[in-house]
Amino acid sequence: MKKYGSKFLTATAANLFLWLTALFFSSVEIYYRNIAEFNFPPRHVWWIMLAASCIIALCVAALEALLPGKAVLWISAVSVLGGICFYVQMLFLNGQMIEMMGENVPFDTKTVGVNLFTWLLITVFFLALCALINRRAGQEKLKETLMLVSAALIVIQAVGLVSVRLALTEEDLDKDRYLTTEGEFVLSPKKNVLYFILDNCDREYVEGSLAADPDIFAEFTGFTNYRNMTSKYSRTYPSLPFLLTGEKCYFDLPSEEFIRQAYENGTFLPDMDGNGTDIRLYTSLNYIDRDAYPMVDNVTSYNSEALDVLSVPNLFKAMVHLGGYRNMPYLLKPLFYYTPDPINRSVMKTFPEGYFTLTNNDFEFYERLLKEQVTIDENYTSAFRLYHLFGPHPGCYMNAEAEYDPSASQTDAARGDFKILSQYLRYLKETGLYDNTAIIVTADHGNQNEAEDFVLHSPPCCVMLFKPVGADSSKPMAVSDAPVCHDDLFATVLEQLGADSSAYPPALTTYEEGDDRERIYYYTAQRSWGEGEVALREYSIRGDAADLANWTLTGNDWDIIYSANAVSKERLDRD
Repeated sequence: MKKYGSKFLTATAANLFLWLTALFFSSVEIYYRNIAEFNFPPRHVWWIMLAASCIIALCVAALEALLPGKAVLWISAVSVLGGICFYVQMLFLNGQMIEMMGENVPFDTKTVGVNLFTWLLITVFFLALCALINRRAGQEKLKETLMLVSAALIVIQAVGLVSVRLALTEEDLDKDRYLTTEGEFVLSPKKNVLYFILDNCDREYVEGSLAADPDIFAEFTGFTNYRNMTSKYSRTYPSLPFLLTGEKCYFDLPSEEFIRQAYENGTFLPDMDGNGTDIRLYTSLNYIDRDAYPMVDNVTSYNSEALDVLSVPNLFKAMVHLGGYRNMPYLLKPLFYYTPDPINRSVMKTFPEGYFTLTNNDFEFYERLLKEQVTIDENYTSAFRLYHLFGPHPGCYMNAEAEYDPSASQTDAARGDFKILSQYLRYLKETGLYDNTAIIVTADHGNQNEAEDFVLHSPPCCVMLFKPVGADSSKPMAVSDAPVCHDDLFATVLEQLGADSSAYPPALTTYEEGDDRERIYYYTAQRSWGEGEVALREYSIRGDAADLANWTLTGNDWDIIYSANAVSKERLDRD
């Protein structure tokens, strides 16, 4: 028993280091660093993963201790080596993928090769060092070294994890709110504004949809297609907070702090709320500050203290996935790609029916629309509905028939979205709501082609289809090249609801073709997804936004300090 106990102690130290690194430290830290993206509460995550890691480590150690002493020693050395490789990968070799949000990053062959060679060097060096210690000082000294290294690296990682946890605020940790689909298609008999945001829906997908099906907008009667349209930002964040507040982001604050200040200073939602409008937002809750929750009628709460809101097996699987994405070499990271929404759905098991999350499955929205159709609530004096759809964003899995299709192109996905919207418009016409409903179809941003020289190589125009209240629904969709942009949408919405819009730039319909107007666009420049974002660059657009010659850098650039994505250490050369 004495020999078994000694072998068990050695194996336990090595396995605790390996499994705590692989399962606990990596997964819990990535959860904490990206806590805004996850909807399940943190109060049970850490102890479940700690207990699971320790149980696995002790069980494996107990089995290893049955082997001869020399075998236990070298198996323990390999376990420590594995823990070191994982630790070095997540600390030094992941480049600028700081937040590690599971994105499908296209790693090139050189990056993968250098990464694997580094793992090989670590392996050769460590095993050679172990062999040298064993030969020069004996097995006991090697055993002591392995145990000391294991203990030291466990303590170092524990200190790091605690520091990340202490940096979180109570607001970060409060996960007792969620968005519900309740009232998604329930409208006012008097006035409505429907605000569709098709993520990444560039003008090219609109034109591609028309080329494939010239009748695709047959239901869009009374609409105008504003082709000369620009967004304010080039990414979903901070486009969504801007569209809900009108406040600009310069990436000088953490995203949570910017969003808090944006809603504190912005008046768009308060102006609607003060007008008696029923406001429901179908987007990610991360883009809505908690101070705005009382104004948003589809925010509700649940008891996040209860353990039974979680599926513990699914939580474990999800956290293993998170840890693997962070720990593994670049060659194996594709096995661990993930997005937060499927994880949120699998981990949470007791949300009431109607729990809403933003997904890349627009056909789920379509299914709800077909099932619930459009109904009227006589108690609403006016209603505002913002629908954030995945649209023709890279990673869309929807074809032109609004069906699940992993091989669908981005233009196919746009056509599928227009099919969905056409069905919505038919329901509005059937219920008699079409004439007193204003409808905006736009995008948070257009295409952004990454470029090593930090400039745009194609004009990122985005979709802008608009039908005001009272438009002539007998007329087919018109086309306008008036110079319009996101700035115009605040007054547009408020005017259509009958609210005061005097504090905002003029509405969309103010502008006419040929107007000499300057529009400002903020481009988030980066060399690659792996290296992270570098700077926010300001463009001035005059004339036709489809012509890149009309896009001019103003010289106003801001270093990106904080972002929802990875941040590069590289800075612009401003000489």
